[in-house]
Amino acid sequence: MEKILDLRLQEKSKEMTLQEYSINQLMIREFTLLSGPEEVEDRYPLRLKDSMVILVLSGEIHIEMNYQSHTLEKNRVVQLTEDDILLNISHSPDFTGYLIRISSELRSEIKGMTAGVRLQKANRLKRAYPIQKLDDTELGRIVGRIRSMQSYLSDQTHLYRSLIIRHEVMNLYLDLDNSRAKKHDAGEVAFTHAGLLRERFREMLVEKCRHHRDVSFYARELCVSRDYLSRIIREYDGGSAIKWITNAVITEAKYLLRQPGKTINEIALEMNFPDQSTFGKYFKKHTGISPKEYKKGLGSYGIM
Repeated sequence: MEKILDLRLQEKSKEMTLQEYSINQLMIREFTLLSGPEEVEDRYPLRLKDSMVILVLSGEIHIEMNYQSHTLEKNRVVQLTEDDILLNISHSPDFTGYLIRISSELRSEIKGMTAGVRLQKANRLKRAYPIQKLDDTELGRIVGRIRSMQSYLSDQTHLYRSLIIRHEVMNLYLDLDNSRAKKHDAGEVAFTHAGLLRERFREMLVEKCRHHRDVSFYARELCVSRDYLSRIIREYDGGSAIKWITNAVITEAKYLLRQPGKTINEIALEMNFPDQSTFGKYFKKHTGISPKEYKKGLGSYGIM
């Protein structure tokens, strides 16, 4: 049975955590098999405010990010960035690994430290290949970086603790960039036209789905016909373009319904529905319950 992975930065959880190391801008959580039952609230969907690196040492993680599903097995690592939308992260009972959360402030600082050093196409490669498999040498280096950070996070007496930790975070990112480039950068990032179209469609969904629910809009923006876009998406995963759009709209609606202080009418207007009634009918059609019922069942969990 899979278990939900808790992504909370500040709060203590009943997750199977052996140790947790943190400063204001960085948290490292180490997962082991030495744990009892979990009682983690369902906190999805959510939109990230921080960057993350998740490394799997054993078992597997199932992650749905930006409306696409992935499975991470042993020696896989995934990088998540601010504003990524997560529908769910769950893990197998035998999962062990690391979760690293890096604040947007620290991430911006690291970008400044590596400006002019990183490959120009590094960000494009990361968007194209957010998940990668590490070989034994790469895995050893990454785990070494993490353990070094844990060591300095624990040593509050070290005079240069903060600076060393920042450089280790930078080195972690550079190691991940290097691993990805070796595997996928054969001169230029190779994308087919269909692949580029799907990638741009997913990016547009993240940006535009609150305001646009029609396939024709996305086709026009992508300069292709509605039928062509639908065919390319269907060839990719068997699902239709409208199914992707609907999934994105419902995910955003659920995210907004979790926000404290937002009324259903305010959410309907924010999602570009003409009124609360139309929004309610759309939501119930695709989820089986009304927005009011969904909101009532949530409690007040808060969102990262």
